[in-house]
Amino acid sequence: MSEARFALILRPGGSFDVIDWPTELAAGLTVLAQEFRTLSIAALGLWPDCSMWTDAEAAQGTAPLNRFAERVHCAAGLAAEHYYGSIALTGGLTDADDGTHTGLTLDACREFLKLAEISVPRIPHLRRK
Repeated sequence: MSEARFALILRPGGSFDVIDWPTELAAGLTVLAQEFRTLSIAALGLWPDCSMWTDAEAAQGTAPLNRFAERVHCAAGLAAEHYYGSIALTGGLTDADDGTHTGLTLDACREFLKLAEISVPRIPHLRRK
């Protein structure tokens, strides 16, 4: 089983969730439709192994500005662009033509949180007596 099976949801207020990401793209779009509460979903390839998904209808006045999404977008070497509402980060399309899409590893999720400048407290190791 691949470790790359997660999606990272970044919300405008700086909260986030790491959720299971199915390998079938159609199932992943269903997950995003529920998360974003819309069927209008847009995808942008940031790197060959990373896609950013947005609510295509979210705009100024309809959803809050997501500055964390903009930071990740700029880290990919792209010009600054405003994103509104929640976004999702996943892996990329596979080489197969069967509509499969990879997820992210937990390490990749941590790296994207760093790029977004979202602080995540480190959980200390178990202390033993």
